[in-house]
Amino acid sequence: MNLSIGWIGAGKMGEAMIERLLDGGVSVSVWNRTPEKCAALIERGATAAATPAVAAAENVVFSIVLDDSALRDLYEREDGVLSGSATVWVDCSSVSPGAAKAAAEAAAAKGVKFVSAPVSGNPGVVRAGRLIFAVSGPPAAIDSARPYFDVIGRAVHVVGDSNQASVVKICTNALLGVLMETLSEVAILGEKSGVKREALLNFINDSAVGSPFSTYKTAALVNLDFTPTFTSEAQRKDLRLALSLADEAGASMPLVFATEKEFDRLVTSGVGAGLDIASAIAQVALDSEIEITPEN
Repeated sequence: MNLSIGWIGAGKMGEAMIERLLDGGVSVSVWNRTPEKCAALIERGATAAATPAVAAAENVVFSIVLDDSALRDLYEREDGVLSGSATVWVDCSSVSPGAAKAAAEAAAAKGVKFVSAPVSGNPGVVRAGRLIFAVSGPPAAIDSARPYFDVIGRAVHVVGDSNQASVVKICTNALLGVLMETLSEVAILGEKSGVKREALLNFINDSAVGSPFSTYKTAALVNLDFTPTFTSEAQRKDLRLALSLADEAGASMPLVFATEKEFDRLVTSGVGAGLDIASAIAQVALDSEIEITPEN
């Protein structure tokens, strides 16, 4: 396709997304704060960029970083993303709407069009080609980025022309946290009442309230496999972003408020620290005074 792109951020999600681009024939210049994390991508065909500015020498540059602070650093540093020659900057990070707006304003001051494009999925979803994007920004900039979206994932949902995509991402991940906590609670309720977790969850998955998420997480809840695909700390961060946004907007979120308390306890207790969000079931089991073991 003779496409080329700059990329900033090669964590687990970034790495999987870059792999998709390389496999799709796209030339990728990649920078990461820890250069060693780019080694496998370089072997696969990516080019190492010495600084974010070098990565942004391409017309379109993507980024995916940890949080608001990391995003701000990308454009405030002297060798940052806005010191390159890119005309379109697409950020796929899960950040607050305020952080996305600030990045867009900084980009506009340099004549760069900013696109907010957070994603829904984990590295496995990316590698399966099932990732979806929530996108907002100038229409022409979105059009410039669309060929890369199409290589990486399966769907692009344009939700506005400013920072609305970050709102969509925050709302989605808030719902994710509530669902994970609820699945954990009902699984323990069922087990304490004599129903195996697998039997209950299989029924739920086949019912009107079942979902791809509940189906996907069933194996983890049944087998107690908490290998992280989305950590408890990351879920807590997103719940807090939702609550902060709710405060600004004057929206009531009692369930999200309660869920944040549970995920905060899950992390600070050590039960789920560094583990997948499915580890919420271990905290519920502990609170319910029941010992759970893998069923399979």
